Amino acid sequence: LDPEKRELGDAERERLGGTYTSLSDGVTHYRLDGPDGGRPIVLVHGGTVPLWAWDKQIQTLKEEGYQILRYDMYGRGYSDRPAISYDRELYRRQLSELVDQLGLALPFDVMGCSLGGGTAINFTAQYPQKVRKLILISPVVNHYKIPSLFRIPVLGEFMVRIVGLKLMTRRFKSLIEGSPESKKYTKLYTEQMTYHGFQRSLLSMLRNDAISGDYGHSLQAVGRHEHAVLLIWGTADKEITQPMISKIQSYLPHLDYQPIDGAGHGIVFQKSDLVNALIRDFLR
Repeated sequence: LDPEKRELGDAERERLGGTYTSLSDGVTHYRLDGPDGGRPIVLVHGGTVPLWAWDKQIQTLKEEGYQILRYDMYGRGYSDRPAISYDRELYRRQLSELVDQLGLALPFDVMGCSLGGGTAINFTAQYPQKVRKLILISPVVNHYKIPSLFRIPVLGEFMVRIVGLKLMTRRFKSLIEGSPESKKYTKLYTEQMTYHGFQRSLLSMLRNDAISGDYGHSLQAVGRHEHAVLLIWGTADKEITQPMISKIQSYLPHLDYQPIDGAGHGIVFQKSDLVNALIRDFLR
């Protein structure tokens, strides 16, 4: 029943194409779009959907003259799946090393969705001088519920293989429901599951503080540095709840909060026109 039949080595990456760089924890797949010399913005995807999660935002950012950096977080897409702890520190370190290695001009804007929102918060809290503006879209904040079975050694591994991957795929399809490109994206989504180490990285993420930890301390730090912050959230989101959004508001009293009625957790796909307009106006 194990779908992980392939290895992400040099030969496979040459076949896949794309741009890659080696960081301290492994190889990272990334893309740079937009004009050279444009104001840089870094896009950080969520816990399971790779860099193409931002496809609907790229054209708007290009039209605004941005140089756009997006990348696959470890364990996802075409980046490595190192056998280490997938915690908040790993994701912050990957982002920090990547922007330093690419020599991104400072300060740059950062935009994160879901788990990527938590990573963007942590990065901004630790490197406030590197960030100009921060955009959070349905970000993970605290008390994100994980099924307890996945936390149990051995049983968790069994459950991920038997039911977890199917549940993930079903959840993803609900995020892109109605998209004319749903078949293409579903194929890309399930493709990443065929590379060795995906299930291990997924379980480690679920068992560590990246998902279920409290980002309140980092949010307080962001508030102290008085960054301009935009928060976009769909009122029908069942994963990032209203109490989580209220918690962010309590930490960031000068927050630019923009709820979108009827949108769920797949807001960047479902309501891309509205999301893009809010992003454009905020960055201007």
